[in-house]
Amino acid sequence: MKVIILNSGMGTRLGDLTKHKPKSLVNINPDETIFSKSVSILSKFDVDEFIITTGYLSDILKEYACAEFPDVNFRFVHNSLYDKTNYIKSMDLIPDFKGDVILLHGDLVFDKGVAESIMDSEKSCVVVDSAIKIPKDDFKAKITDGEVKYIGVDYFEDDAVACQPFYKLKEEDWALWKNKIGEFCGCGNTDVYAENALNTLTDEIIIKAIDIKGKLCMEVDTKEDLAKVKEILE
Repeated sequence: MKVIILNSGMGTRLGDLTKHKPKSLVNINPDETIFSKSVSILSKFDVDEFIITTGYLSDILKEYACAEFPDVNFRFVHNSLYDKTNYIKSMDLIPDFKGDVILLHGDLVFDKGVAESIMDSEKSCVVVDSAIKIPKDDFKAKITDGEVKYIGVDYFEDDAVACQPFYKLKEEDWALWKNKIGEFCGCGNTDVYAENALNTLTDEIIIKAIDIKGKLCMEVDTKEDLAKVKEILE
């Protein structure tokens, strides 16, 4: 199994905290960054490679990862157009490979129990949280009979549920999504979410909704998000 962590963004909403380092290297406590917490948790599972997409200040992230985790097998995939494209382009640049995939955004903070729920799923799946208010600007999911039928920031129907970009994808499902991402990027659609491509495949890919019901799993986009994560971890 491989883990893909998307780390190409600039993290501008964190202001001065990302002036000299990528968002994922922001500290969430004195001993951990967003990145180190994710890798520390996921490396305890049967993972043979971590694929890290990079963009903004990529060398700093690479040096940190290799120094902090010398025994972890990293592969870095650089998106030189990180400031002009969304992460769909970073995903398109990842070379093809065989095997199941864990995919997550690099600004995601989560606890071990959430990772275990994802890892234990026998089907492709994604994290949702029915215990929190649906966010205004972040992902929401439409769920039918326990399966995710749509993911987007623009979904505000009565059945919308908060959704976090933390996936497990079976090999064949990842291949379908990756191919569709390639089609989008080939047509110049690089400023949209990768989920726009995924939403065209929900009749072909079964994605189970893993409801974490209030457990820690949230993106750190702003200083307010960071303060909330620090408070929870304390």
